[in-house]
Amino acid sequence: MDFSINKKSEKIKEVNVFSDGDSSEMSTWSNIPYFFTKTLIEKGIKVNRIDISPNIIFQRLFNLFVWRILNKYKKGHFYTYLRTKIHFYDVNRKIKRAVKKYNKADVNIFISFSHSSKQFDKRPVILFCDWTINYYFTYFLQRQPDILERQSLLRQDREIKNSDLVVSLFPGVAKYMENYYKGSKVLYLGNVVNSELSVSEEDLIHIKSISKDILFIGSKRYFEGANILIECFSFLQKEIPGLRLHIVGMKEGDFSHIPPNVTCYGYLDKGVDQQRAIYYELLSNARVVVNTTPKWGAFSSTIEAMYFYCPVITTAYNEFVETFGSEITFGYYGDAEDKQQLCLLLKNIFLDKSYEKMCREAHKAVEGFTWSAYIDKLLIRADELI
Repeated sequence: MDFSINKKSEKIKEVNVFSDGDSSEMSTWSNIPYFFTKTLIEKGIKVNRIDISPNIIFQRLFNLFVWRILNKYKKGHFYTYLRTKIHFYDVNRKIKRAVKKYNKADVNIFISFSHSSKQFDKRPVILFCDWTINYYFTYFLQRQPDILERQSLLRQDREIKNSDLVVSLFPGVAKYMENYYKGSKVLYLGNVVNSELSVSEEDLIHIKSISKDILFIGSKRYFEGANILIECFSFLQKEIPGLRLHIVGMKEGDFSHIPPNVTCYGYLDKGVDQQRAIYYELLSNARVVVNTTPKWGAFSSTIEAMYFYCPVITTAYNEFVETFGSEITFGYYGDAEDKQQLCLLLKNIFLDKSYEKMCREAHKAVEGFTWSAYIDKLLIRADELI
């Protein structure tokens, strides 16, 4: 079913899109710049891709002489090279050069909340991202920024306040930003599934209904969720013969112990054909996708799995509940620290007679999250700025 509005932009014919990395590459920031620009082009809009990624030499020097010292005295410090004034000035230089070169664009779009062209160019500015530095400190770190971290936060605040439209991928973040940035135009337009593949309900549900594969997707930051899942898997192997666990985003060396029938793939780059094929084979074969890491359960990969008719086990973290509700029909919410509960929920996935219904409900919950529909909604808002 096509959920796009199919309303061609009346005013937007050409756009400048700034991203941290090459937006023509699928591997750039969770595939989002790739799908964002690709969909604009498919809708007949000329896209000027501008890469504002950090200067490699400056970044290496910073990591060698500054980051190492900062991290020695304060573990988990947020002040990376991306947050420095040097990087900010370097990006501004690139922006200034780009808006002069591509002077026929109707609007400047930044896949970032930290940069803007407002001080160099009169054209409307749209900022598109996930969350702000302030939100990250408030929700994830739950601490006040230090003097260095606060400088990058204030720079981002200034860029957001001076922009014409600010779009967050998450409803709770959008509400937070709307309250924090009084008077700024902040919107939530839904979310998106980052997949180019069409899926077959009949084929996938048949595969999943006989599958013994459990799938976890997440980098090292999701270690806590992966570790408890491994413990549950070791226990369930005795009760469910043939059970297999696939971990994408981490390697065997990241864990102290890996039991039999657990495969760790490390990071799978969808920009590489072979790795992309493995990734989608895992999504297609998985009986369930699990990530019960507290506060954040790898939202993007979870909804992509749901698009592939895959039920989920996750925690009831803010943005997932804001998006899908406090009760879900396509899996279970679990307690991040309750290993016994997770084992029971996993057994339910293999024993529940309504499993196939769960699969259909998972896909149904995200089938409207198409890039075509999303860009249509964004362009309607962009037209209002011209």
